[in-house]
Amino acid sequence: MRSRLSLLAMISALALGLAVPVAGAQSLIEKRPRSERQTDRPRVSLDQAVNMAESRYRAKAVKAQQSLNGDRVVYNIRLLSGDGRVWTVHVDAQTGQMY
Repeated sequence: MRSRLSLLAMISALALGLAVPVAGAQSLIEKRPRSERQTDRPRVSLDQAVNMAESRYRAKAVKAQQSLNGDRVVYNIRLLSGDGRVWTVHVDAQTGQMY
Protein backbone atom coordinates (compact mmCIF):
# COMPACT_ATOMS: atom_id res chain seq x y z
CA MET A 1 0.00 0.00 0.00
CA ARG A 2 2.82 2.35 0.87
CA SER A 3 4.49 1.80 -2.50
CA ARG A 4 1.23 2.67 -4.27
CA LEU A 5 1.03 5.96 -2.37
CA SER A 6 4.65 6.72 -3.22
CA LEU A 7 4.01 5.94 -6.87
CA LEU A 8 0.89 8.09 -6.85
CA ALA A 9 2.79 10.94 -5.20
CA MET A 10 5.57 10.72 -7.81
CA ILE A 11 3.08 10.69 -10.68
CA SER A 12 1.28 13.72 -9.22
CA ALA A 13 4.56 15.58 -8.76
CA LEU A 14 5.61 14.75 -12.29
CA ALA A 15 2.28 15.91 -13.69
CA LEU A 16 2.51 19.18 -11.79
CA GLY A 17 6.10 19.66 -12.90
CA LEU A 18 5.16 19.28 -16.56
CA ALA A 19 2.19 21.64 -16.29
CA VAL A 20 4.22 24.56 -14.91
CA PRO A 21 6.45 25.18 -17.99
CA VAL A 22 3.47 25.01 -20.35
CA ALA A 23 1.53 27.55 -18.29
CA GLY A 24 4.63 29.75 -18.12
CA ALA A 25 5.08 29.58 -21.90
CA GLN A 26 1.55 30.89 -22.43
CA SER A 27 2.50 34.13 -20.73
CA LEU A 28 5.23 34.69 -23.34
CA ILE A 29 2.79 34.82 -26.25
CA GLU A 30 2.57 38.28 -27.81
CA LYS A 31 -0.76 39.86 -26.83
CA ARG A 32 -0.66 42.88 -29.15
CA PRO A 33 -2.14 42.65 -32.66
CA ARG A 34 0.38 41.81 -35.36
CA SER A 35 0.07 45.24 -36.97
CA GLU A 36 1.32 46.95 -33.78
CA ARG A 37 4.48 44.88 -33.26
CA GLN A 38 7.74 46.77 -33.72
CA THR A 39 9.62 43.74 -35.06
CA ASP A 40 7.36 43.40 -38.11
CA ARG A 41 8.44 46.73 -39.56
CA PRO A 42 11.29 46.42 -42.05
CA ARG A 43 14.51 47.99 -40.85
CA VAL A 44 15.92 48.04 -44.39
CA SER A 45 13.97 49.70 -47.19
CA LEU A 46 13.88 48.33 -50.73
CA ASP A 47 16.06 51.24 -51.93
CA GLN A 48 18.61 50.56 -49.20
CA ALA A 49 18.65 46.85 -50.08
CA VAL A 50 19.25 47.65 -53.76
CA ASN A 51 22.12 50.00 -52.87
CA MET A 52 23.64 47.37 -50.55
CA ALA A 53 23.46 44.65 -53.22
CA GLU A 54 24.84 46.88 -56.00
CA SER A 55 27.83 47.98 -53.94
CA ARG A 56 28.57 44.54 -52.50
CA TYR A 57 28.51 42.74 -55.87
CA ARG A 58 29.59 45.68 -58.06
CA ALA A 59 26.62 45.12 -60.35
CA LYS A 60 23.57 47.01 -61.54
CA ALA A 61 20.10 46.12 -60.22
CA VAL A 62 17.73 45.51 -63.13
CA LYS A 63 14.71 44.37 -61.08
CA ALA A 64 13.74 44.58 -57.42
CA GLN A 65 10.59 43.39 -55.70
CA GLN A 66 9.30 42.65 -52.23
CA SER A 67 7.91 39.25 -51.25
CA LEU A 68 7.01 37.28 -48.14
CA ASN A 69 8.93 34.23 -46.97
CA GLY A 70 6.69 32.89 -44.21
CA ASP A 71 6.18 35.93 -42.00
CA ARG A 72 9.41 37.65 -43.12
CA VAL A 73 9.65 40.42 -45.73
CA VAL A 74 12.33 39.59 -48.30
CA TYR A 75 13.58 41.73 -51.16
CA ASN A 76 14.45 39.88 -54.37
CA ILE A 77 16.99 41.85 -56.38
CA ARG A 78 18.09 40.80 -59.87
CA LEU A 79 21.60 41.97 -60.66
CA LEU A 80 23.51 42.38 -63.93
CA SER A 81 27.32 42.38 -63.83
CA GLY A 82 29.61 44.20 -66.24
CA ASP A 83 30.41 40.93 -68.04
CA GLY A 84 26.70 40.18 -68.65
CA ARG A 85 26.11 37.68 -65.84
CA VAL A 86 22.62 37.85 -64.26
CA TRP A 87 21.67 36.49 -60.83
CA THR A 88 19.27 37.13 -57.97
CA VAL A 89 20.13 38.20 -54.44
CA HIS A 90 17.67 37.98 -51.55
CA VAL A 91 17.82 40.51 -48.72
CA ASP A 92 16.01 40.02 -45.41
CA ALA A 93 14.22 43.32 -44.70
CA GLN A 94 14.53 42.92 -40.93
CA THR A 95 18.22 42.03 -40.65
CA GLY A 96 19.70 43.20 -43.95
CA GLN A 97 21.28 39.78 -44.45
CA MET A 98 21.94 38.88 -48.09
CA TYR A 99 21.71 35.35 -49.41
